[in-house]
Parts: sequence; structure tokens; C-alpha cells
Amino acid sequence: MARSGRSGTAGKKPVSGRAGRFLVGGPGRRTSLMRVSVLGLVPALALGVAIGGFTQIRADEPSILHAVAADTQFMLSGHGNGHGRGMGQWGAYGYAKNDGWSGERILSHYYGGTVLDSLPPAQMSVRLTAQDNSTLDVYSDAGLVVNGQRTAPGEAAHLTALPGGGAQVVVTSGCGGGVVWEAVTEHPWVDPVDLSPDRPADQFLKLCNNDAPYRGALGVVLDNGSARTVNLLDMEDYLLGVVPVEAKAEWADSGGAEALRAQAVAARSYAATEHRSSYADTCDTQDCQVYGGAGKEDPRTTEAVRSTAGAVLSRDGKIVATEFSSSTGGYSSGGEFPAVEDLGDALSPNHDWTVNLTAGEIADAFDVGELQSLKILSRNGFGTDGGRVTAVEVVGTGGTVGATGMQFRQKLGLKSDWFTVGDGAGVVVAPDSESTVPESNSPSGDPSGTVTETQIEKKYRELGGESGSLGAPAGPEMQLPSEAGTFRVYENGTIIWTKVLGAQVVDANVLREWIPTGGS
Repeated sequence: MARSGRSGTAGKKPVSGRAGRFLVGGPGRRTSLMRVSVLGLVPALALGVAIGGFTQIRADEPSILHAVAADTQFMLSGHGNGHGRGMGQWGAYGYAKNDGWSGERILSHYYGGTVLDSLPPAQMSVRLTAQDNSTLDVYSDAGLVVNGQRTAPGEAAHLTALPGGGAQVVVTSGCGGGVVWEAVTEHPWVDPVDLSPDRPADQFLKLCNNDAPYRGALGVVLDNGSARTVNLLDMEDYLLGVVPVEAKAEWADSGGAEALRAQAVAARSYAATEHRSSYADTCDTQDCQVYGGAGKEDPRTTEAVRSTAGAVLSRDGKIVATEFSSSTGGYSSGGEFPAVEDLGDALSPNHDWTVNLTAGEIADAFDVGELQSLKILSRNGFGTDGGRVTAVEVVGTGGTVGATGMQFRQKLGLKSDWFTVGDGAGVVVAPDSESTVPESNSPSGDPSGTVTETQIEKKYRELGGESGSLGAPAGPEMQLPSEAGTFRVYENGTIIWTKVLGAQVVDANVLREWIPTGGS
């Protein structure tokens, strides 16, 4: 549904050559190069990873060894809430509150390889999904404009979308009053008395069924015969209704204002890449990003939007789709942006979670009859327990189903795809190892051999951890060929451990020399 004067996709491109660009995540880009150079030296089988995706295969994941009763309980323990890609919102809050990070540093941490850029004035068209298959019934305290005519304050306009465009218009005295006039219009929009951005509240358009207020204009269109309502408004006005429902405005009261600024930039960048349909750029649900209209605005998030006006993230001159999720659980999942450790996420109420599922629930979700085997096949290698599940196999009397970790999460309503499976009552479950790191790398003086802090982790901590010269981890701790030792890649270097040398910081050239000799 085209609208005269609406900024198109071209209007959302960043201004090139912007002076004083802030490099976001420069080390993250170097990390990608380092990871390729190091992994290229080591056979993939020796490392237990797939070079392209850092997928770690573990043979010691728990599996149910025989068919079980449908009411048998299994406890799943997991981390985080959401897909984990890009910025973790709780992590951003943690870094702002506890570490004093600025919004720019937060963005740099989560969106490696991007730069801060600017967006020219633009508009957003948003499908209001709660209005699907309904007429548009709307009023405004200051009056409104429909079919080129201005109504009196409080009069309501009722629009029904017509095939081929246009709408039937009926104006009444109030939402339920008598008809004042009616017409057929080729312009299926209700406009406020002033279409300029940032108008006063008495000019907002309000839905008759719930008094929900919206900035900008409201229109109707048919989508394959189904009625749709669209809100067309300025990008900055749109964000005023996004940030307070995607993040928590009260974070500003406890040291988290910079997290809200980071959220505003991420939401703006994501919105600028959206074009979901011919009549709307985006929608108002989690399928896009949540938008609550003017009724959800909050002064604290309004300040975050206005203080970052026009700021977006780009890569190679193009705005990037900056995904974000509620809680990473302690490590982002990678993908479009490098996976990074997320220490700020410790504040999240979903940093760690558990849920009990029955064998019957698992079997029914995958339609495999009675459950016989549940096997975690692979993980992404980032974080505790090997990281997020990337492949799982469910076996039952009715067949075998393979799924990704995300599919498993969605089928069973889990908070994330980062989880482990615990014992079911009365069921033998294959033991899960304490760590993928060799026992010889356990801290000295630990008679059990259980890995609480490896020698590499100890060295990393002594060097200042993530805030030190090495930067954030770029992958899990892994073995050298022939089990000569272990190593871990970081943003700005690598720590290697052997019985002869102990834990040492090396560069790629040293590691290249080390591989052929087996560390002897």
C-alpha cells in the first residue's frame, strides 16, 4: 500500500563518508581472521570442530537407554531466554549498571565488525496485528482528517478496506453515535490534524475499541482478501513505542540508562532493514520487534531514543539487521555477529533455569510413539556444557526424528536452545562429563580432577580476563593434536597449555610451529 511522500528503502541507507565514525567491534573482525588462521593449521578431527561453524561434537552427552513410561520426569537445565543472537538485553543492562559501560561500548561488544552510522529521516509502516480482519474505527481529541475532510474533535471515522484499494468511510458523532457523513475514498487513510513528527498527545489517533493511541496515520488494506490495519509514522516516533516494550524503562533508575541507549540504536538499525510485505515494513509482535504505540511510551526510554536520534550500525556501507534477545545466558550464539562471552547477563532472571518434562511430552512433540532415546548430537562450542545444542535426535517406537536445538526448543517451549538433559526417575542415563578439557589441565591441588578452573582459564584471569590485553574468548578450550595439550583462542591472542610449558600466551606463528612437533 503505497503512500505519497513515504521514504522508501533508499531513504534508509546510511550517510556514507560520515565524519568521526566510531568503530564498533574492531577486535571482533580480527577475531574472525585469527580463528580461520589457527583452525586452518589443525585438522578438524583433531580439534573436534567443524571449521566453518565451530560445531563441537561430544560423545558423552546423556541419552535415555531404553523405552520409558510416559509420565517419567526429566529435568532440563539451561541458560538464557531467546535465540541469543546479537545483543543480550539483560547483559547490556548488567554491563551498564555494574561496569559503567557506555551505549557505544555495549554495541561494540555484541555487534563486532560494525560501525556507528547515521540514518536520514525515514518513515515506518507497521501492521497492527490485533486489528487483523477488522474495520478501522478511530477518533482523535483534536479531530482528524479523512477523505480530505477534517472532522470535529471527538467524531469517529470508520474505514472498511475495498478490493483494488480505497475504502468505505463512515463518520459518526463519537465511536457509537449517529452518522454525520459517509463516502467512498481512494485514499484509505485517517490522518491526524498535523502529520509532522513528535505531535502533542491530543492529536494522537485512538482506536475506538480500546482507546489505544497512535502517532502518525492509520490506514486499511486488503491482504489476499483479509483486512489489515497499518500505522504509518516517523521512524523516531515509531521507536518511542518500541524501546519501552523491548527493554525495561526502569533500568534507567538503577544505572542502566546506557543499556536503553544501546537498545534504541539496535532497534533503529533492525527497523531500517525491515520490509515484510508490500503494504507494511514490519509488524508489532516478536515476529518483527514489539511495538506498543504511543500508549506504551515512557520518558526514560524517550530520552534514550532522542539522545541517539538517527544512529544506526552498518557494515560495508549497509545498515545491518541488529538482532537482539532477552538473555544470552552468558554467551551470545554467534551467526551474523561473532559469539562473545556475556558476563553482564549474570543479572538476568533467566541466566540459569530448569524445567521438568515428561517422556510423553517429549515423544508427543516429535510424534515418535513411546520415547526410547534422546541424544544431544552436537553443540556450538560457546560457553559451559559445550554451549547451545545444534543437533538432537529423538528416537521412539514410532520412528526417529532429528532436529536442531532451536527446533527442539520451539517444540517443547524451552527458554533457549542452551540446555542439558538430566536423569529421569528410574531411568539409566549415560553420564555427562564434567568438562571437555583433559584432566591433566585441572588446577593443581584438586584431587578429584574435576575442572573448576583450568590452567588456561587461570592464566587468562591473571592477565585481566576480558578487560585485559587478550580481549574476549573467541571459542572454547580445545585439544592440540595427539593430545599434546590444549589451547584457546581470544580476540587478540591465544593461550596454549602443555605439561612442559604450562600456560603461555602465543601468537599464530608459534602455534603454527607447534602443531607439526606435537608440542615436544
